[in-house]
Amino acid sequence: MPALLADVIGWAGAVCLLLAYAGLATRRIEPGVGYHALNLAGAGGLAVNGAFHHALPSAALNLVWLAIGVVALRRPGRSRPRRPVGQHEHMTTDPIELAGVLAGFETLWSPRIVTRVNDYDVRVAKVAGEHVWHRHDTTDEFFLVLDGELRIALRDEPGSERTVVLPRGAVFVVPRGTEHKPSSDGGASILMFEPAGTSTVGDRHDEVPDHVDVTTGHPIG
Repeated sequence: MPALLADVIGWAGAVCLLLAYAGLATRRIEPGVGYHALNLAGAGGLAVNGAFHHALPSAALNLVWLAIGVVALRRPGRSRPRRPVGQHEHMTTDPIELAGVLAGFETLWSPRIVTRVNDYDVRVAKVAGEHVWHRHDTTDEFFLVLDGELRIALRDEPGSERTVVLPRGAVFVVPRGTEHKPSSDGGASILMFEPAGTSTVGDRHDEVPDHVDVTTGHPIG
């Protein structure tokens, strides 16, 4: 292998690792398939470069990192954030009135965790205007409209886009891997059901607006 090619591969690997870290730090990438793929490419590039230049410790370390990336990609369901330890203790065992929860906050697109079913969060949120395009690589997303009307734009076929309209009382499930963007012209209150710790902006998304104060939910109480 020419030295120039080995160096190009090494620099490409370094760029992939930097993109993964920068994306995670700026919330443009969540831990998931995209993040692990960048780490996989980065570790592979640096391992090739290290082996070519006989930097054996670096090559060995990146081969281990490469193996971790392969395992993570083959088991994507394990990459989602796990429920924080002890968080069940903060959930009430009394009946919960959703109207009261919704009356307790005004922040848009920032869900509150009402309760938990096994390892799934039951969340409510107030929404208005447009959210961001995003997708969930490893989980479906359930929506129930409690009040108002919700629109969900979908890119579920290559090169096509459609919008589903959910009036009050309607439910809809966005399949995993489907890019989508919720919106509500007149405002709405919604209930969502998804694995605990799941970001509402998914694994790949546009820039999160400043007014969104949380993407994994605030426990109520």
